[in-house]
Amino acid sequence: MNFNNYKSAPLSFNDPEVMQSFINSLFRFFDKANLNPFVTEEWKKGLFQLFGVQTVNYPYLEKRNYILASNHISDFDALILGLLHPKIRIIAKIGWATNKELMDFLKLHYDIVGIFRSSEIDRLSESESKAAKEHNFQVLRDISNYLKDTSEVHHLLIFPQGTISDINKNSKERVSPGFAKMANATKTDVIDIFTEYPEIDGSMRVVFGTPYPINNRHTEHSQAWLNNVIALQNQLDNIREPILSHKHALNNNPDEPFF
Repeated sequence: MNFNNYKSAPLSFNDPEVMQSFINSLFRFFDKANLNPFVTEEWKKGLFQLFGVQTVNYPYLEKRNYILASNHISDFDALILGLLHPKIRIIAKIGWATNKELMDFLKLHYDIVGIFRSSEIDRLSESESKAAKEHNFQVLRDISNYLKDTSEVHHLLIFPQGTISDINKNSKERVSPGFAKMANATKTDVIDIFTEYPEIDGSMRVVFGTPYPINNRHTEHSQAWLNNVIALQNQLDNIREPILSHKHALNNNPDEPFF
């Protein structure tokens, strides 16, 4: 299947028509590979094959709950990482979670909850802002209960950068400390993850750190997380340079605060 049009373009889809075109190509790929994209194991096999996913220091995820804190470099990060275990809840931007056409398919394979970014809330009316804050509060309360529940093993996937950007150009202001506060409040260990920019018909390496607790929510965790993930990246040779949209390239300004 020919994906050449996408090999030099950012793998982020703000244009619905571009996203639909890619999805059509993706489904043709699955058809040619004789895989059913509506069956989770076959969906996973197809995506991992298309992007050549390789894991490094893959942790044992079957014993206890973890918060998986990954860098965010493309719209496929959640789709790949969310398949690494049968029970992973993904925190995504509200636009994903409220996109019915997208979610009608994704809900077959993923547990996704959406939250409003602070920058989105700032643009809302007073009543809308109140509703958005109440929504976020409810989502975070549900996640807290989810992580405290030890009746079965399940994990939370979160992107502390909040949006797609190049981690090598981020300052700590680009990183939300919310993952650390949640880890401390729920006594859940964190696993940092470096995700390489994916390439169609190439390879995409995912490097895992060692689980660690957050014993003090007031300690500076944003810079520590950045340092940890960059250190994981540096375990690899020949890191692929990310291809970012104009919007996401601007998100990399070191002096730009988190949103």
